[in-house]
Amino acid sequence: VTKHAADFLNTDPSKLQLGMAYPTTGTYKAVLKRVANQTLSEMLQTIYLPNTPRLLYYEILDINITELENNMLFKEVIDVLIPKDAIINEILNEIVKKLSLPIPTSRIRLYDTDSFKIQNEYNFDDPIDKIPDQVTLYAEEIPQEELELYVDDKIIQVFHFTKETLCAHGIPFKFVLKADEPFSQTKLRLQLRLGMNEKDFSKVKIAVVQDDVDPEYIYVDDD
Repeated sequence: VTKHAADFLNTDPSKLQLGMAYPTTGTYKAVLKRVANQTLSEMLQTIYLPNTPRLLYYEILDINITELENNMLFKEVIDVLIPKDAIINEILNEIVKKLSLPIPTSRIRLYDTDSFKIQNEYNFDDPIDKIPDQVTLYAEEIPQEELELYVDDKIIQVFHFTKETLCAHGIPFKFVLKADEPFSQTKLRLQLRLGMNEKDFSKVKIAVVQDDVDPEYIYVDDD
């Protein structure tokens, strides 16, 4: 399956990873592990309910899939033990300590997500019981350009989706739109923020998304 897909995509099949989707929404769910001699039909029967669209996702990796599967990937997770009557600032202070961030120059944003979009951003004086149960919290050091915002600059939310906004995935974040900045420079700042190489970022499409309106893709590089 990966060989045929790689031929179509003109890429190395050893670096092509397949992923399964949620049967009800079609959004990305998880990596599809390789099983010897498994056919495409068997993959789809395993993943999808009867009479639902059959989808497989793919991702072109920077490393060989065998190398990836023979190693372990760790995400940085911080455990913080805080009294129940604490406030958000106490969580932020613990994060700064555990990551050895400079004080007092570092400012941390703490937020949770829903449907892969930022749902709640917490103020430093909010009580921790304001945080809903069973949510994943994300913390990031606020970029300097956001702290030094000019009067006509705007802060927007960026989220990832595939083809349709309902097919969202990944971790959303906030990003500064600078007044009168050429779009080519905005794209460069966005690429640096995402930490993507030029080849991978060239495949990314950027769209303006508003409620109840179809995404408006931006194709002009210099406006």
